[in-house]
Amino acid sequence: MTHVDLAATTLAAEPASGPTTSIVHRALLRQELTLVLVIVAIAAAATIRSSLFLTSDNVIEIFRASVIYFIMGAGTAMLVIGGGLDFSLGAVFAFPTLIATELMVHGLNVGVAIVAGLAIGALVGAVNFLIISYLHVPPIIATLGTFFILSGVNPLITDGNDVLPLPDSFQKLGQGDLLGLPLIVWYAVVIGIMFWFALEHTPFGVNVRALGGNRGAAQAIGLNVPRLDLSLYVISAVATSLAGILFAARVGAGQVSAGGSGTTLNVITAVLIGGVSLYGGLGSITGVAIGAVLLSVIDNALIVCSIPPQYNTIIVGSILIAAVAVDHLRRQRLYRKR
Repeated sequence: MTHVDLAATTLAAEPASGPTTSIVHRALLRQELTLVLVIVAIAAAATIRSSLFLTSDNVIEIFRASVIYFIMGAGTAMLVIGGGLDFSLGAVFAFPTLIATELMVHGLNVGVAIVAGLAIGALVGAVNFLIISYLHVPPIIATLGTFFILSGVNPLITDGNDVLPLPDSFQKLGQGDLLGLPLIVWYAVVIGIMFWFALEHTPFGVNVRALGGNRGAAQAIGLNVPRLDLSLYVISAVATSLAGILFAARVGAGQVSAGGSGTTLNVITAVLIGGVSLYGGLGSITGVAIGAVLLSVIDNALIVCSIPPQYNTIIVGSILIAAVAVDHLRRQRLYRKR
C-alpha cells in the first residue's frame, strides 16, 4: 500500500470531529480508566468482606482465570473493530480442541496436534466468512448457525466423553510457572502485545479501523474488503481455538462441555465493556484486557465473599448495558458535526 493510500485510510477511520479533537478529550472518551476504578472499588469492597481476596495466590488466580477470556477477546476485538461479529465462539472454543487432544491421545506429536487444531479453527473462521460474504447471511445469524452446528458435532467427536489422559508435555504448557506466574499468564501477555502492535502500529490495524469506521469509504479508497473480512474472521477463530487448547492444557483434558453460550457471552461482554464499539472502528486491546480482568474480579470476589453466584450475572448484565450505552454516547460525541 502506498503512502497516499495509508493517508486516505487514516482519514476514513478518523471521526468527523477531525484532528482538532484534543488528546484530553480522546482520553476522557476511553473506558479503560473507568474500568480500572471499578476494579479497584470491587477489590476494596471484597477485601473488607474477606481478607483472602488480596492474598498473592488469589490475585494470581484472578489473572489466570482472565487469560482465556482475554485471548479469545483479543481476536474478537479485532473482528468487531473491523465491523464484524462472531457468536460461534463458545463452540469454536471446544471443536478444534477436541480434535487436537484426540490426535494427541492417539499418538500424534503434541506440536503437530496443536497446529492441526489451530488450522481447523482457521477453517471454521473461513467458513463463517464465506457464509456471510457469499450467501449474504447476516453475521449474527451465520455465526449463531455455526455455533449450533458445532455444538452438536462436538459430542460426536469423542462419543460424549472427555479426552484424557493427555501427554505430560502438553499439560505442562498450561500448568507450569515462570518467575512466580503461571505460564498461561505469560502467553496472554505475549499474545496481547502482538495484537496491540498489529492494531496500533501496522497498516493492517489502520485498515481494520477504516473498515469498521466506514465500510463504504474503505471500498472507495481501494481496500480489499473481502480479504480483510476473511483475515478478521480467521484471526478471531484461531485466537478462540488457541484459548481452547490452552484451557485443555490447564485442566488436563479436552472437555466436551467446555465453551458453550456462556463463554460466548462472557467474551463479547469483556470486549464491549473494554471499550470496543459494537458498531466498529473504535476500541483497544488494553481495554479488552482490563475488561477480562474485571469479569474475573467480579466472579472471584463473589466466591471469596460467599455471595450467591446469581449476583454475577446481574452485575455483569448491568455493566454490559452501561458499556453499550456509554459507547452510544461516545460515538455521538466523536462523530457529531462541528
